[in-house]
Amino acid sequence: MKRTSVLLAQELANWPDVTTRPMFGLRAIYRKGVIFAMLPDKRSFEIPDGIAYKEDGKWKVFAVGDENGIGRALGVLEKSYRKTG
Repeated sequence: MKRTSVLLAQELANWPDVTTRPMFGLRAIYRKGVIFAMLPDKRSFEIPDGIAYKEDGKWKVFAVGDENGIGRALGVLEKSYRKTG
């Protein structure tokens, strides 16, 4: 999951107005200063292959699986990103 998380972070860094910061062993993803996602860095979520994203003001965890799940994960993250803007 570490490699998958790095790949996701690299892709998200290319999106407009996105910044990242370390937070409690995770990588927080912001759009214009508003957090919309968390990626595992030094620790993980309740599921080892999960990422967290905000949906309707609540945190949800999405199971990415392996690198093949990156496309699905980006779809979920894009929805959260759009709602943040």
